[in-house]
Amino acid sequence: MSDARPLKQVDLLRHELKALRYICENYHARKIAPEALPPMADFMTPQGREIYQTIMHSPDRETAETALKHLDLENVDIGSFLRLSGEHYYSYPALVIERAAAIRSGALKVAAA
Repeated sequence: MSDARPLKQVDLLRHELKALRYICENYHARKIAPEALPPMADFMTPQGREIYQTIMHSPDRETAETALKHLDLENVDIGSFLRLSGEHYYSYPALVIERAAAIRSGALKVAAA
């Protein structure tokens, strides 16, 4: 995953949001194997970590979505996030894990905002 161009912060957030939408739709239904879930530390944006924590600490999808509606996060339109279907985002949780490892190793840089 080495790329000479740094990853834009907005792209990092966008990919995290796709992973989180997939997780939100499938986590409580037990459609995601626990080992396929990225750990919270792999979400490199504060918004991603807050959404992840909200989903993980909710007892079910409905409660998670209700809690998410009350979040006020910079650069995140929660209404749009909740209207999206996560159906096609099944590869994004693995992408979050892969990118976090690349960022930590220095193989991938994130451009300053």
